Amino acid sequence: MDSNREEFLKTVRAALGRVGGDAPAAMPEATALYGDADSVSRRAAAVRETMSRQSEQLLAEMAVAAAKSAWSVHTARSVAEARDYIASVAAKLGAKLAMRSAYEVLDELALGPALTQTGTELTLMARSGEDADGTERRGLREKALKSDIGITGVDYAISETGSVAIAAGRGVSRLVSLVMPVHIAVVRRGQVLPSLDDLFTLRRLDFLQGRDSSYMNIISGPSRSADIEQTIVRGVHGPREVHMVLLDRGGP
Repeated sequence: MDSNREEFLKTVRAALGRVGGDAPAAMPEATALYGDADSVSRRAAAVRETMSRQSEQLLAEMAVAAAKSAWSVHTARSVAEARDYIASVAAKLGAKLAMRSAYEVLDELALGPALTQTGTELTLMARSGEDADGTERRGLREKALKSDIGITGVDYAISETGSVAIAAGRGVSRLVSLVMPVHIAVVRRGQVLPSLDDLFTLRRLDFLQGRDSSYMNIISGPSRSADIEQTIVRGVHGPREVHMVLLDRGGP
């Protein structure tokens, strides 16, 4: 038994980059999880340049990877097309309540009137700032728990994994992407990163420059669990259905 245990630990150490015993893991340079602010800043600049220069290719790769991760993917060539797609999802579901985060791209979509036509009431998940006794916060939370759809923008998307990353911030609550049975994420061209390592680089720079938020959710498709009889079940710990709208243009 001891030999089996030692062999297992040896395998784990090798996977972590440890040469033996408790030697520290060898950190790959690509993650930029170490080093000074200047070196991380240079790598972050290279990452952003790649995001811009390869934006069309990365968006196409994102569509393929997200579909493999069980997102329902729709590429919209205009703001109007993106808005119409979201309204069509609400209509198909017969949704009565929807909540959205305070992302700029959602302001541009002007979803309220389009969803009203489908019979869906849209609420912005953001407090006014004058909520000393927490009444407004509790009211928004209760409404979130009753809502059918959560609509968010994203901070980044990762073509390597088909994931979206949503950072905490004013008007951006994890409830909107986690509590409702259906989540719709809108991704702009130019927001797609090639890899998770690139995301960690940008997050490291945020931390070093004092801009790091308290948490970031990385969402890679619908909620899935195999806790019961090793059978995959969706929607146990989060949305059972997820839609990704890839906004390829910012036109009308």
